[in-house]
Amino acid sequence: MREVGRVSVPRSQEFHFGTKAETLMRLSPLLRSGEVLPLEYFTVKQWREAPERLLARVRGQPWGKRPLIVRSSALSEDRDGESQAGQFDSRLDVNDAAGLRAAVDAVIDSYGVAGPEDQVLVQPLLADAVASGVASSCDPGTEAPYRLVNWSEGSDTTVVTAGRAGVKSWYFLPCQRGHAPSRVLRRLPAVIEELETILGDEASGEGRPFEFEFGIAGDGSVVLFQMRALAATRCSVPSQRHREAVTACQERYRALNAERPPALGAETVLGVMPDWNPAEILGVRPRPLALSLYRELITDSEWAEARLAYGYRDVRGVPLLVDLQGLPYIDVRASFTSLVPAAVDEPTARRLVAHYLAELRTHPEWHDKVEFSIALASYHFNTGAWAHDLVHEGVLTQAQAGSLVAALHDMTRPMLLGEGPYEKDLGLVRKLADHDLRSPASAGSRERVQRLRDLTVLAKRYGGRPFAGLARVAFVATSLLRSVTDRGLWSVQDADHLLRGAGHVTGGLQNDLADRDHRGFLQRYGHLRPGTYDIRSARYDESDAYIDWMRGPGGNPCTEGVPPFELSASQRRELEGALTSHRLPLSPDQLLGFIRGAIGNREYAKLQYSRAVSEILTEARKIGERLGFGVEDLSYTTLDALTSLSGDPGPDRVLLSRSVEAGKQRHEVTQMLLGPALVRDVDEFLSFTALEAEPNFVTRGRVVGPVADVDAGDAVDGRIAMIPSADPGYDWIFTRGLTGLITAYGGANSHMAIRALELGLPAAIGIGESNFQRFLSAGFLELDAAESQLHPVTDAGDPPPPLTGSSERGAPARALSTGGTR
Repeated sequence: MREVGRVSVPRSQEFHFGTKAETLMRLSPLLRSGEVLPLEYFTVKQWREAPERLLARVRGQPWGKRPLIVRSSALSEDRDGESQAGQFDSRLDVNDAAGLRAAVDAVIDSYGVAGPEDQVLVQPLLADAVASGVASSCDPGTEAPYRLVNWSEGSDTTVVTAGRAGVKSWYFLPCQRGHAPSRVLRRLPAVIEELETILGDEASGEGRPFEFEFGIAGDGSVVLFQMRALAATRCSVPSQRHREAVTACQERYRALNAERPPALGAETVLGVMPDWNPAEILGVRPRPLALSLYRELITDSEWAEARLAYGYRDVRGVPLLVDLQGLPYIDVRASFTSLVPAAVDEPTARRLVAHYLAELRTHPEWHDKVEFSIALASYHFNTGAWAHDLVHEGVLTQAQAGSLVAALHDMTRPMLLGEGPYEKDLGLVRKLADHDLRSPASAGSRERVQRLRDLTVLAKRYGGRPFAGLARVAFVATSLLRSVTDRGLWSVQDADHLLRGAGHVTGGLQNDLADRDHRGFLQRYGHLRPGTYDIRSARYDESDAYIDWMRGPGGNPCTEGVPPFELSASQRRELEGALTSHRLPLSPDQLLGFIRGAIGNREYAKLQYSRAVSEILTEARKIGERLGFGVEDLSYTTLDALTSLSGDPGPDRVLLSRSVEAGKQRHEVTQMLLGPALVRDVDEFLSFTALEAEPNFVTRGRVVGPVADVDAGDAVDGRIAMIPSADPGYDWIFTRGLTGLITAYGGANSHMAIRALELGLPAAIGIGESNFQRFLSAGFLELDAAESQLHPVTDAGDPPPPLTGSSERGAPARALSTGGTR
């Protein structure tokens, strides 16, 4: 026998899942930390044979005349290892015999062809609910050993299961049962622990993964509505190893919270989306090769070199990206320090960085738009007003604010004139475009290894470094354009028109698909691959899965029917006055040319840089193939391991084998780790609530339609495409007739935001991982970018409350989603 709460369960009565009703009936006498409401259930056959008797049986219960809920309990639902959660109807608030009869019939009808042994479950309605949700004994997506509670406070117990807005997600390790983010959840951890014991395997001492729907009554008690087994397996990483990895993340974060000159301040915040947002570019758990390549080419040093060249503070020697057991985070303190002009004295710079970090802690929802919401990093028409706010808030003195504004003005002026580092960076990228990066087919082993080293140097010097600089100029251009609309000189629609008419790289790709032959198109775009840094992803010129050559482009919405943007006479006069008063050395037409050119140059640099990255991966694949390693194995090694090879097959095979095996073991742990999108405290590695992402809505379009999971291979034609984190390699989807776009990660200036804007495509960029999974499972959505709303579309009644978005300083997130640092 084993003890479950205060009830002894003989071995012959080890717990087994049944139908929804049977499982609840079996749990009812065992559960002590929560409760199961009284219930009656019967089969379809029994109902059809004697409905009046069953109605009388239910109505005769002490609770039978209270408001009831009639629920499905089909044989195919919630069984051990099988679930069809949400497939069938439930009817709430049933109040009389006629209503009960109709509700039972409706539930049975929802089965389609109901079998005679399918069941219907009737219970009293939880009348005083203050919260409800779904709790899991492990993370269903990763099988990692974190409890997951998706919950919503309020009396409506269908919010979470219906996939509506307002759902919060709490992740925590079993040791953190006392750290509930809301008082209403304080008893849930004990319920999960007890259910694990009830479901436990005596031989192993471990419980089977499960999840349950719950409600919280007004007195705080937890009521189980249903429980089912998860298809997930037990965590493959031993618990001790997992604890060690979590502890290592905590120790690394503690070490970062000390002075790290030249970064300013003794504390930092880590994020997956600020600055060079790794969540969007790499994903939240990249393979070791992708992570090492990104660090080498951009975030270890090139990012800092680029900002120094443009007049920002020198932060060389401080890597921007922090590797926490394979989870990539941005050191936001280093980022904020790098956005302070070098001409600003250190006391002022320290005040700014401390203020920026405090703002991010206070407004974590701004984590994917820090350069538009928090940091004052360039001169634009609102710079003076922002600086005035800093004085009013006591952050800076009047003199310090004046020096900041002057420094930003001095930094921005050469960019507007196309002088200095801007001109130099564009020249470097053009040199990269002229390089033939392809390796000869006859190259030997030593030659290939040397070529890999040379390509890495080339990609940094002519790719990553100038791309980082040109991205900074594009951010300046975007900030200027935003300030024009903020001051009311133009409308947001005018700004969209200006950028859409420019038709940057996506327009070029679509035009080239129409105008070039197959070979000519691939010569220009063949290097692109979904997942720019992922060696496992095939290039466009290696697969026919991306471009439908028989279909063609179907027209180019970037340019068709979009006349060039023209200033009205009044807009021209007002803009001339603003440029003069701010001492910016441009005419209105030159300003438009700068904005178009800066954003276009960024996209051009990104295209050329991605070509160099792709060739590095191609060379790495060829080296690996000679040594007997496929791309799956190679994804676990690192760039350092590959460039340290000698070209001698024997020793190289041993070295690479060891690197691959070490990478596999490390990534196995990485896959079992969860962390918040924004780390503000060391204890958040143990327990955290996921950020409620505020989407960046692009264009003013609206679309209602089915969704397509791009990574799962769904066809996107006529659908709203959904991609967790997108990069230039996903541009192929824009040739396939999608009607809308949604991403889990991505900021207001992300790659996919630019693409959607160019194409006039309704999009919600960066809705967050939990929202992304919820909307993906909904199947049918309304995306209204004009109203900044996104919600599932149901067959019954009005749509649920929408997910809405906002952007910097509380303003609605609109279509100005271009430029920036990525």
